[in-house]
Amino acid sequence: MPTFRAQKTPLVSVNPGGDITAVVAVPPVADFYFTRHRFSGLGPEIVSTLLGKNGCKVQVFNFPAQCKKGRKLPLPEAFNHLKPHIIENEVGGGAWFTRFQAFGPPLVTCADQMIAAGPDIVFIACFAFCYADTALALAAAFREKAPEIPIVVGGAGASAYPEFFLRHPSVDYVLAGEAEISIPEFIRALKNSPENLSRVPNLYYNDGADTLAPFEKRHTRADETRFVLKKTHETPKTLYFSTSLSRGCIKKCRFCANFLCHGRAFRVIPIDTIKKALAEFPLPADAFHKTVHVNFEDDNLLLAPDYFLDVLSAFRNKFPQARFLAENGLDYTRMTPALVGRLIRNGITQFNLSIASTHDFILEKQARKAELPLYEQMVRMLCQAKIRCITYFICGFKDDTPRTVAENIAFLAKQPTLIGISLFYPVPGIYDFTDKTRFDAGPPGLCAGSAAWPWNGSLTTAQMITAFRLCRFVNLLKSTARTPAEAALVQKIMDTRRLHTLVRENKTHTIVPVPEADIPMVNLFFDQFPGAFTVLPYEF
Repeated sequence: MPTFRAQKTPLVSVNPGGDITAVVAVPPVADFYFTRHRFSGLGPEIVSTLLGKNGCKVQVFNFPAQCKKGRKLPLPEAFNHLKPHIIENEVGGGAWFTRFQAFGPPLVTCADQMIAAGPDIVFIACFAFCYADTALALAAAFREKAPEIPIVVGGAGASAYPEFFLRHPSVDYVLAGEAEISIPEFIRALKNSPENLSRVPNLYYNDGADTLAPFEKRHTRADETRFVLKKTHETPKTLYFSTSLSRGCIKKCRFCANFLCHGRAFRVIPIDTIKKALAEFPLPADAFHKTVHVNFEDDNLLLAPDYFLDVLSAFRNKFPQARFLAENGLDYTRMTPALVGRLIRNGITQFNLSIASTHDFILEKQARKAELPLYEQMVRMLCQAKIRCITYFICGFKDDTPRTVAENIAFLAKQPTLIGISLFYPVPGIYDFTDKTRFDAGPPGLCAGSAAWPWNGSLTTAQMITAFRLCRFVNLLKSTARTPAEAALVQKIMDTRRLHTLVRENKTHTIVPVPEADIPMVNLFFDQFPGAFTVLPYEF
């Protein structure tokens, strides 16, 4: 079996043609919540396939998928600002988060599983920069048990700030950007000529003294992009799959981090490649007796609407009763009534839309286009068709105020849509956060939306959480599936114009006031609240 040492000590070359055993690991997630069907692991799947095609034996460990439930963790010290807002035993549709959790086995268990695979090299995926601490902790747990085995970190989180990861003593390499670009050259260099690592595109590493940036940074062409269809979840009645069809985005919204990993050029996997892959895709024996849900993890598929419709048709040839959604969002500014009708007829059963804000001056500063009359037309059409719609806005822009946020929520309360609120968080390298050293002092976990950290100083943590609760209250108002306790909660909030919530005590529910709610923001909302609202014609 070939062996080599970590790059921070001299690297031993591998004989040409020698086998390399590689482990690809998706670290556990530490957060308040975890959306299992969204955590698709498409990137690690691509890495695994590329390693196999380049002469490696590969074993993949998707640790978050190994545990059905989260394990409660102590609240990290960096999250102490949330303590006044966490209500013990809070339940129901109006609740904020209550438990910080680990989704996946303990890190020592993860490291033991990885070592049992007998790897010569380990690849650790960092899905988002906010999860950097867990990725680095897994690297440290593995390094403690196997100090001679090199560790590589990749993924969108590492691509945002490679130097941050390389400063950690357990990380030897960072492969930034897309795996299709770097993996083949990286493996060839390890096997044949480690001295040529400097020629690997998108590779960051240390030469013993300095961090070396890549000699070449580039992105995939359309024909280089790999297609992956990944089963993410299964129930007795339903199969869930995720895939991604495109890379990059031509839009330059200042809050978006897509370009850091995938670049600005928009490209799609050729339709013939997808059709061929679907024809060869193995189906479980009972697949035709289950409902199939396919989620597209792309950021802006409506940049190529005809292509997207062709893809939906190809999928329905494989899964005739498939239902589709694009939870990263569909761009309503590129919709027309005719296109929406075609998307519905081709199986889209949920539309996730984003307006970012309802205020032109904020949108202009964020380089975001808005056409709210078109948006209102589209959501009315979806409601009439009884198609589920969720509309997201961002809370915490630099120019936000309690009034702008309250106006956003009041506007959406009038629309036949559920409200999704995204609490603003930055990623190193986006506009207004190009000075990456700003992220050296604080823990990466504060870059999670669930941290409600006031990055822009425009809103306080209390105001952002108040906005979150107001959105959940509006969604309860629109629901046909409220429990009796939730119905009573809604009435209490309406009567008092103050936020309340439900607490479970001895199998009963008690309505209690929300502590630390921002009362001026609540008043601003109710001053504009339309009174009349649409009860949505579907359960959620």
